[in-house]
Amino acid sequence: MAATNLVRTSTRVAMVAPPRALVTVGVADLRAEPDEDSELVDQAHLTEVLTVLGERADWRYVQGPDQYFGWIRAEGIFELPGPGGRGTVAVLLANIYERETRSSAVIERVPAGTQPPQSWRAAREGEPYRPPEWAEVPLRGRSAAASRVGYLAVADTAVDDEIPHRFPTADDYLKTAEAFIGVPYLWGGTTALGIDCSGFVQQVYRLNGVALPRDADQQAMLGRKVDTARAGDLMFFGEESVTHVALATSAREFIHAPMKGRVVERGELGGDRRLRITRRYLPAERNA
Repeated sequence: MAATNLVRTSTRVAMVAPPRALVTVGVADLRAEPDEDSELVDQAHLTEVLTVLGERADWRYVQGPDQYFGWIRAEGIFELPGPGGRGTVAVLLANIYERETRSSAVIERVPAGTQPPQSWRAAREGEPYRPPEWAEVPLRGRSAAASRVGYLAVADTAVDDEIPHRFPTADDYLKTAEAFIGVPYLWGGTTALGIDCSGFVQQVYRLNGVALPRDADQQAMLGRKVDTARAGDLMFFGEESVTHVALATSAREFIHAPMKGRVVERGELGGDRRLRITRRYLPAERNA
């Protein structure tokens, strides 16, 4: 069933772009807590780029290219300048049209968070400046002859200064997740055309700068185990092993992509699913 029958794919999607930092020492230790005596959980190498997700005094909570999380000394990294002005798709699913009008044929669809290569027609000499309404997007075919140009509505994108450049919060995850409510379940899907349970939480986190593996059992290996869920945590379910994941909205409630024939929806603990473990990926609060 097409997603357009169930959700408005033009729904704006909340997202955050966390700071990124370059490792400036040969080897930088990542600790479980912001303390030199805390467990060593990973190491980052010179010139690797880290995503910065939190701070405490002279420590930064980061995620590295291998997707591990940990605390690193701020003196061992250099925060990179913010994004450079590229347009990011800011709706669930943006259409690329054959011509510069929404009434023309749709020749491609692009999911939220994508930064497609694009350009704008320069104003002709003597023309007054007008903000562009359409961006040209080159679409490559299997051959040069099959390549073409499509048109993406600028209204379906966000320039980088419209996307908050800061650490993500649990509330950010929830706002992003709510945009996907109503998207149909599709095994292996990761977009508003159809999405599965792990694809759903992966996209929610990705749109807020955090990388998670593709499958639920892999996602359950990262982050920290917690006894009671808070908003933004992930709940993992299954009898003998992890087979399902949901995004917690409270200690007992969640949003998830449940199964074939259903859509992304709200749920509550109980029923047939057995909660196996809850994991947290944001830095611990000082008083937690």
